[in-house]
Amino acid sequence: MQNQGMNRGMVDVTPDVRLLRVLRSSGVNLQTAMGEILDNSIDAGASEIDVYVFKNDREKSNIMIVDNGKGMNDVTLRGAFTLAKELKFGIDQIGKYGMGMKTAALSLSTQFEVITQKASGEVLFGEYNINKMEQQGEFKTTVRLADEVETTLFKSKLRRKQRSGTIVIIKNCDRLDVTHPVFVNQMQQFIGLAYKNFIKRGINFTVSDFPIKGDKVEAIDVLMREHDKTHIISERDTYPIEFETKLGQRKNTFIEVSSTVLPKPDKGSKGKKINEKGVLLPLNQTHQGIYVYREGRMVGQGLSWVNVFGEKHNEKNRFRIEINCNSELDDAINMNFLKGNVNPINPLKNQLAEIIEPYMEEMREVLRQEEEKEMSVQASKEKNADKKVTRKIEMVINKPVSSQVEKVENTSGKVILNKNVKKAKSKKELLTAAKEIRALLESKRTSEKTKKEFMEALGLTSSILETV
Repeated sequence: MQNQGMNRGMVDVTPDVRLLRVLRSSGVNLQTAMGEILDNSIDAGASEIDVYVFKNDREKSNIMIVDNGKGMNDVTLRGAFTLAKELKFGIDQIGKYGMGMKTAALSLSTQFEVITQKASGEVLFGEYNINKMEQQGEFKTTVRLADEVETTLFKSKLRRKQRSGTIVIIKNCDRLDVTHPVFVNQMQQFIGLAYKNFIKRGINFTVSDFPIKGDKVEAIDVLMREHDKTHIISERDTYPIEFETKLGQRKNTFIEVSSTVLPKPDKGSKGKKINEKGVLLPLNQTHQGIYVYREGRMVGQGLSWVNVFGEKHNEKNRFRIEINCNSELDDAINMNFLKGNVNPINPLKNQLAEIIEPYMEEMREVLRQEEEKEMSVQASKEKNADKKVTRKIEMVINKPVSSQVEKVENTSGKVILNKNVKKAKSKKELLTAAKEIRALLESKRTSEKTKKEFMEALGLTSSILETV
């Protein structure tokens, strides 16, 4: 018997607006969130990107990102507000999946605004507020022409000659869990690391904890190429890579590999100083390993991949490797929309293992040669120290004593003075000499070999010396 009243056919599976609350708990951290928005700015062709964090009139934190990219028209802005809507700017874009801006902004607040303009268009305003969408029960928001206040803000943040750009304002951040100065420091380091290739190409980033333009962010080179004590093992060596597309097609692309052995850190600094100067990424297990750059943007840092870099160990604290790849390998490196630490599939890992192992061996050889050189230097120092100890002991033993003038008769019976006769060392002088010898034998500056030789010459053992 057929069920009565059953509706057959297509079913509307549009998600409930509560999905936006779920996205707020997607595990996006501050750096990842900001990175998604900065990626959009770079994909839009921006050459100036400014980041601000400041208190608004409600004493809540606002984060504002301003770029001078190509901006958006009405259609593009609506698409930017649509979940999973991918906006293509080119094959080498660093944005992906169309989730970035929404997920990133919502991880910090329940609302954000966008003010944008294309070179030949008008200034537009868009609002994304999940509280309002929940009240409406629909995925609908506002996109309109910017009002006078919004337009004034837009013009004030971009140069007068600049006719296009975008401003993203994340308002009333309820999940910004760091102070504004800490935010600035974290952003400067993150941007310097993740976007160092873009900075070197001429893109300027600034970060400020006031609504005024901040200081320029400097690129951070994890391989420390410019340090004169860095051993450069390879520099952008190119290798062919085979991969499989989603359709099962076999294709080829290329990767670039750079590797270095970093300078030796200062003793006792726990890898935080080199030549008494602080380093941004301490030489430790956390920061050793592989750094992956996709389309020039860092998407993985300090990775090990057991059969590629191998298990992390203190002996590898100075080893760092850069791999540059393009977006063709996105599936092969298992990159998700958060662009977190990537983990290649096994076929790619196997290829990487063959490529990287010779570099790992070269890095290990650098350490071996350093160790041999240090041992040689230490042996030379010990040899010189032994010579000094030997001379000093001889000086103590052969210390001149007062001469005795002795009267003797020559063959003719005439009395003469003989000054060549030495009197025997007194007990006091011998005890003084013995104490000085013992002090030298107990000195850490005296080698074990020299100590053993003198102990044998004196007919003593080390245990006797310890009990004396």
